[in-house]
Amino acid sequence: MYIVIAMLIFGLIIAIHEFGHYISAKLFRVGVPEFAIGMGPKVFGVQGKETLYSLRAIPIGGFCSMDGDDNDVAGSSSIFAKPIWQRIIIMVSGSVLNIVSGFLILLMVASTFMVALPTTTISGLADGFPLEGEQGFLVGDRFHSIDGVRVYQNGNIGMLLDMRAGETVDVVVIRDGRQVALYDLPLQRQMFEGSETPRFGFYFHVIEDPAFGDRLSFAWNDTRDFMRQLPLTVRMLISGQASVEDISSVVGIVDIMNQAGTTADTAATAAFRLLMLAAIISISVAMLNLMPIPGLDGGRVFLMLVTAGIERVTRRKLDPKYEGYINTIGLVLLLSFMVFIVYNDIVQIVAR
Repeated sequence: MYIVIAMLIFGLIIAIHEFGHYISAKLFRVGVPEFAIGMGPKVFGVQGKETLYSLRAIPIGGFCSMDGDDNDVAGSSSIFAKPIWQRIIIMVSGSVLNIVSGFLILLMVASTFMVALPTTTISGLADGFPLEGEQGFLVGDRFHSIDGVRVYQNGNIGMLLDMRAGETVDVVVIRDGRQVALYDLPLQRQMFEGSETPRFGFYFHVIEDPAFGDRLSFAWNDTRDFMRQLPLTVRMLISGQASVEDISSVVGIVDIMNQAGTTADTAATAAFRLLMLAAIISISVAMLNLMPIPGLDGGRVFLMLVTAGIERVTRRKLDPKYEGYINTIGLVLLLSFMVFIVYNDIVQIVAR
């Protein structure tokens, strides 16, 4: 059951992304021959005035075909016949709608499942905490960043400090309304009196019975946190802190969602986990598509800007087929990489 639910959630996220392209294309009078939910063979379709609305057999993904996708610029309805600012809006609107939907899911989670909201403000320090004082931490300090990485949510603090285990860290806190920098702090997990597991020694303020504004802020901070996870992962891949095996394909994501549901002790816990994962996936899909890689929306925007710059300098109109060739090559390479990731996920699932 949870596998089916996970596939439907993933399919809905992609459909929302494509719907973003659809509504902006319609807004700027770009022709849309077909808008499809799902992939593979067509199950049924309804022909509108100019668009075929179809349902496909495989409930993962979808697409929004537009006039000009085949690099045919003839006619005013082609995307290539539109001003560059309109083309850019059409390309990024899918990701924008994914971010908005992710935020709304997080707001629903915060409003429905969370009776109290943890903050990043220190409410107390463990007995024997070694870094208490003006040059260390004081009650009332609010974490702002750790080694230059912004702290948005309470969970960021332990994650960022664990990533730098064995090293000193630079921390910026908000104290009495101003930023205070604390340098070369040896923050490590250790045993404190009364603790059963190693911890950093911080106690944090929790908002009991939060107002709607508190929940709104919590959901927005979570959204910003998830938006920067993909860039952080790319940086970790480059630095060697993460490997390709840490990346999941659709198969791996569905497996993670299935495990989250089947291991939950109650239906409410399962719903909470699946909704959180849905929000993370929706925002991750948005950020992935905004990357300047040929074949992705961000790559198309990048090539549009490069093409516009060349045309401005040379005062000659470039044939859009070259942009199409680059995007096609990028898409083939991207799909090849995804096949490799799918293979890795299947191997890990079988081995487990």
